Amino acid sequence: MKTRATRFRTAWAGALLVAATALLAGPGASPAQAWWFQELQQCKNLYGSEVYMAWEIPTVVLAKGSTGVCVRELQLDLLEVGAVRAEDQPGFVDGVFGTKTYNAVVKFQRGVSVQGGADGVVGRYTWHALIANVYFE
Repeated sequence: MKTRATRFRTAWAGALLVAATALLAGPGASPAQAWWFQELQQCKNLYGSEVYMAWEIPTVVLAKGSTGVCVRELQLDLLEVGAVRAEDQPGFVDGVFGTKTYNAVVKFQRGVSVQGGADGVVGRYTWHALIANVYFE
């Protein structure tokens, strides 16, 4: 079974290939291209913020009450770093930033000593720490 980091690298390599193909092929996008673009656009629209590509730190700030694809991605990352166990929290990845997600974020922030402290808000420093722990370790 591939690790999340391997799937991430494969997905982004595929996404870059898809983007290059879309630029060369023109407006006739495949279903995979359309899905990827739709997910990215939905994340941008929900938070009114520019969402960057894999090599940059996201600027989306998530906190209690946030919902959507960005929260689902956060929850998957929290599972990957061990801030929460799927066995202990069934249904954790639901796209809703509630109490379970808040507690997992605080646990992660304390565990890696995120700059700014463990406030339960996923901002620049928390995203940076998550990306470093999930995708580059």
